[in-house]
Amino acid sequence: MAAITKKETRLKLQFVANPDHSIHAGLVAVEAMARRFDLWHKLRQLACLDPRTDKKRGYGPEVIVGQLIYALCSVGGGLSDSEALNDDPLARERFGVAKFADPTQVGQWLREQSEESVAALRQLLHQFVVWVWQQAQPQRLLHAGLREVFFDDTQLEVSGKPLEGAAINYNGDRALSWQTLWVGPLRCDSHVGRPKDVSD
Repeated sequence: MAAITKKETRLKLQFVANPDHSIHAGLVAVEAMARRFDLWHKLRQLACLDPRTDKKRGYGPEVIVGQLIYALCSVGGGLSDSEALNDDPLARERFGVAKFADPTQVGQWLREQSEESVAALRQLLHQFVVWVWQQAQPQRLLHAGLREVFFDDTQLEVSGKPLEGAAINYNGDRALSWQTLWVGPLRCDSHVGRPKDVSD
């Protein structure tokens, strides 16, 4: 076998400072998957998600839900983190809005949701999980060749104003119970309730 040596290439690399970089660059993949699933259209079709009386004003449900998804995928944990998306022109351009909603607007939308709209979102989540299982290569969703199903009950400690459903848990803390059902790497259902109450 002849000796193999590294040859010079015509590719030239240069490291330069970039003041316009985006910490939200990964949102391109989130947007691509949402479009493939047709998420924005599906959200617009759920009339129960839109509490606006004047549909020509304010943010549609696909914008608020999309903003929350974008924020959560950017390690955001609160409503103020969703507004921080406004600081990134790439995030606004990728999503297709001139400006994201402020925390007051997002909070108002969340408070106006009903049992019907929450059930509709849960159904959409179920559709998404089924769609992912159909689209993905099976080995990417299985562990040791098996589909794992996992139930978790996380205690969310709360303080301040009394929250509906909060109760003293096994550790003596005032808490809510966040019960989740995972199928492979996907959270396919969840329920927030009182500690010690098992969700259906």
